[in-house]
This record gives sequence, structure tokens and C-alpha cells, in this order.
Amino acid sequence: MRINKIITAMALAALCLGTAHARDSKFTRHGAGPMYWMAYEQPFVTDKALEEDRFKRNIDWVAENFLPYGFDMICTDGWIEGGQTTNRNGYITKYNSSWKNDWKYWIDYIHSKGMRAGIYYNPLWMTRTAYERNYHIQGSDLRTKDIRGEIGDFNSDLYWVDTDKPGAEEWVKNYVRHFVDLGFDFLRVDFVCWYENAYGTDRYRKLLQWVAEAAGDDIEFSLVMPNCWNNSENELPYADVMRVSEDVFGGGWDFISNRRRGQYQDGWANWGNAFDGFIGFAEHSGRGRLIMDGDFIRLNTCDTDDERQTWVSLMAMTGSPIAIADQYDTGRGFEKFYQNAEILALNKAGFAAKPLSTNNTSALSSIWVGQLPDGDWVCGLFNREDAAETMILNFVRHLGFTEEQADAVEVRDLWAGTEMGVQQKMMRLQVPAHACRVLRVKAPVRRYQVEAAGAYGNAVVVY
Repeated sequence: MRINKIITAMALAALCLGTAHARDSKFTRHGAGPMYWMAYEQPFVTDKALEEDRFKRNIDWVAENFLPYGFDMICTDGWIEGGQTTNRNGYITKYNSSWKNDWKYWIDYIHSKGMRAGIYYNPLWMTRTAYERNYHIQGSDLRTKDIRGEIGDFNSDLYWVDTDKPGAEEWVKNYVRHFVDLGFDFLRVDFVCWYENAYGTDRYRKLLQWVAEAAGDDIEFSLVMPNCWNNSENELPYADVMRVSEDVFGGGWDFISNRRRGQYQDGWANWGNAFDGFIGFAEHSGRGRLIMDGDFIRLNTCDTDDERQTWVSLMAMTGSPIAIADQYDTGRGFEKFYQNAEILALNKAGFAAKPLSTNNTSALSSIWVGQLPDGDWVCGLFNREDAAETMILNFVRHLGFTEEQADAVEVRDLWAGTEMGVQQKMMRLQVPAHACRVLRVKAPVRRYQVEAAGAYGNAVVVY
């Protein structure tokens, strides 16, 4: 038994020590991503830009139903080609030119509701308007036409900026500061693999470096669609948050666990479903390291409440942002799944667990464990299969308790909100198909040390 305990501790330690470097920011030091609402669903379903009135209705719905539980941010999403209204520096001032109100109006409105604002935009994009008007680039003697890329455009309304050209650094960094000065707290930078594929890794790396330097601790840098070549060596030093799987698209169990299950590819998207993505990038995650992003949650696309609990639990256990993409008219009736205070407390504590195995063909990859600041363990047992499974949590082998400590372990079920009484040695749980059990296991009298001082959630026992 002692050998098994040592093996478990060593495996978990290897996971946590797998990343030599990461961006040092207040966001990565917290350890978990933001809790927010994302304006993805309606544009995806209709393939059109979000309507301004719908944006307001969703803001009001989130403020009323989810702000009290910690969802404190509203973020725009894509379909941004119609945002051609710019300031004198060529930077966009509206989500869409057809909208009556600009960024400042909506940021002020969001702030009036007690929430923060996030924006979806890539600072390497230059609107067709900014190019045609040939604006002066802030901080340089050059103009927008001087920095347009020549390899290819993003599309007919948005052009790429070539980071090898003089003036590009000023353009990118001042674009980030433009968003900061407006009052945004979160920046989602998308389609970066398209740029790397077209312009090369060296020019791509400059984008990441410039955004990180301009962002500092003022705005959280969320990276979307990265190739993650060479074990993410280019992304890890710069991004606070990074996508680890494909877009949610139609959602449901397909996105949570089944899409391209077990199939890795070199380049975006490395993994097709959120669960495989979390397993595949777990070696890089944890407090002071990368925040893994499992994309958005659309609970209205699930078939069962078990799947809804699993989806929210998976995001909370892995330290991912918990991003509601349901809307005021599609999410009604599902609010309770975003309102479990004990599950959400994991995110607020900066918690990020680890799987017992990063081999996604192993049953142990469906068991995630980590420690809270008070030393208690939180364990997520996820059944990815289409039939009920018996799952085992062994306090000695999986958590490193001594035989004596494992004789009297107090356990609480976080979804049921009930104490499960004193357990001995292990728990054998029947978990329905596509369901999960999230358990809080009280630490033994002897407190466990965590791998780095204060790095709770990194699930490493030190002997």
C-alpha cells in the first residue's frame, strides 16, 4: 500500500512540475478562470452578429440570476466584421456599426449592474475602414496601410497586420491599451492558428509577446485557437487562459466528451471535446500556471440533468472559466445548475484539480483530485460512458492518506449538499451514464503540504 501511495504522489507531482514557465500575472496566480456570460449562442445559431436589444436582455438576465453567485462579467463574441466604426487611431468603438450605442455606453451599463466587461477581438485585425482611411498609427510615424500583411487577409472586411513590419508593435500594443482604457477586463484573442499557419511561428510569437506585455495585470489575456506546437512552448509564457479543445458549437454530450474522443492532432484543435482537452493539457495547469479554457456552456443542448451537472462540474474541477452561453430565452429552467454555491466555491478559491492519469484511455483519467486552501480534498468522479459505472475512490492510493487516516474519513457530496458520513479506506460509487459525483473529503489531522507554498489546487502530496 505504501508503494501505491508513493506512486500516486509521484504521478501527481510529475503533472504539476511539467511546465517550466508560465505567464506570471494576477490571473494565473489566482489559478482559475473568470465566471461570466458569453455572447456566443445566438450568433452561432443564426450566423449573424448579435442584436443590441438581445445583448441588453441577456445582461439583465445575468445580473438578476447569476451575479449573486459570482458570475460578474459580460463578454462579447465574434461575428465582428460589421464593426467598422473606428476612432482616429483606427481602433473599433462599437461591436457592430448598426448598433445605436458604442463600447463606452455598454461598458457603463454593465458596470451599473455591478459587473465587469470583456471583449472578443484580435489586435492583429485591421478593419477595412481603418485601412482605407489610412490612419496614423499611434506612437509611430507610419500609417495603417504600411503594416497590412501581404500573405493574405483574415477576410474581406478584416485584414491581418504583419508583425515583421515597423509600426506593427505600436498597433498591437496600443490596441490592447485601447481596450483597457475603455474599461474592459478580459480580452479573447481568436483565430491565432490562422495567423501562425500563414505568417509563421516567429511572427506569431511576436503577437503573443506584445499582447502579454501590453496587458500586464490590467486585462486578462485569453488565447483561442492556438496550434500549441512543441508542447505549447510559444503559448505558455504569454497567455493567462488558453483554449484546450474545439468550439462548443452544437454543445451537448458530443462536445463535453464524445467529439473525436481520444483522437489527438498536431495543431488546432489538438482535441475535439472538452474532457480530452483538459486531460491533454493538465500537465500545464494549476495555480501560477496555465488556466485551461474548456469553452462555453450551453446547458439547453444537454439531454439530461446529469449531463448538465457534469458540464458545470468539469469546468469547476479543472480551473477553467465557467462561461454561461445560454441566454435569457434558452436558459430558463436551467439556472439552478449555475447556482450551486459549493461547486462555484472551487472556482472562487482558485482551485484546479489534476486527473489521476493523463492517459485518456485509462479509467483513472476520469477521476480528478485537488486540495483546497484548508487542506480538504475535492474529488470529481466522471462517468464518460453510455451506461452506469462503478467508480472507486481510494483514500490511500489516490489521495495519499495513511492506512490509519483512511479508517475515518468524512465526505460530503457537493451536488446533493449532504454529508455522507464517515468512510473507511475507499468509496465504491455507482455513477449513472454521463453523470458525476463531486466529493469534498475532509483532510486528516496531519495536514498535507502542497508542492509550492500557497499553490492550492495542485494536488501534490509532499512526504
